[in-house]
Amino acid sequence: MGSFIGHAVPGTFFFFFGMWFTYRMFQRYFLCQATVAATGGGEKCRSRYQNISSFTCPGCPGLPLEGVLKIIAVVVGMTGEFATAFDEGKFTHIGNAQHMTMFFFFGLNGVMDVLTHYRIPVPPDMDYVSAILAFSMEALLFYYHLHGRSHMDVQVHMLLFYVVLACAVSTALEMCYKNNVLPALCRSYFTLLQGTWFYQIGFILYSPWGPTWDQEDHGQMMVVTMLFTWHNATIFVIMALAGSLIYLRVKAKGPAAMYHGLHGPLRMPKMDAEQIKNMIVDSEEEEV
Repeated sequence: MGSFIGHAVPGTFFFFFGMWFTYRMFQRYFLCQATVAATGGGEKCRSRYQNISSFTCPGCPGLPLEGVLKIIAVVVGMTGEFATAFDEGKFTHIGNAQHMTMFFFFGLNGVMDVLTHYRIPVPPDMDYVSAILAFSMEALLFYYHLHGRSHMDVQVHMLLFYVVLACAVSTALEMCYKNNVLPALCRSYFTLLQGTWFYQIGFILYSPWGPTWDQEDHGQMMVVTMLFTWHNATIFVIMALAGSLIYLRVKAKGPAAMYHGLHGPLRMPKMDAEQIKNMIVDSEEEEV
């Protein structure tokens, strides 16, 4: 990761998965709430909403695409780190070994996602536990990754450490409070923040163009802190806009489409016969 590309690649993956989580979590939540309103299910039905750690692709619900993409990304990342770790035939870059270790834990999370999708008999919530473990190990390795670095280098990576730790905590809360969408949205938020901050670190420490930063200048270090707050604000606005657009899209759906969305790719629990009947009646009235 000691280059701009080395930070841009993981930043791209975290940003992509953060946007994916945001879209699917908002969609799942608003579909459930809209269906509750359409069926008059009340608070008892409202509790049917549940968080899940990974999502299938609407176009291929039978394939655990998210888990497969994680595994592929990890294989590519570990291969790149291993290939660049040698100097004159000797494995000398210990930093690469640390990065490979980080990748391994996220690959383990991808494997657990696949096993959970196919209902392989593993202990419950292992998909969540493996995600918490991956974020925790990433945070640990980053925390002890800074010996001998410049002050600005330590600063940007400590901010990244806090974000990764927040990813682990929000994932743990999501696992414990599965009927609450807020921890799930926090996981999306901090995953997005991790992605954009990886990019920012690349531009600060290994800028591909423009003047270089003075990594010992206090004034520029204050600018770095301000940039971090701007990243937080930008991601909050992005998620708010995404949530608003997804809400309007879900609201425009008919009740039958809501039911299909919940019990198809979103894998929500089945409704009782009276709720299904009410939904079908409402759908037929809309078509007339």
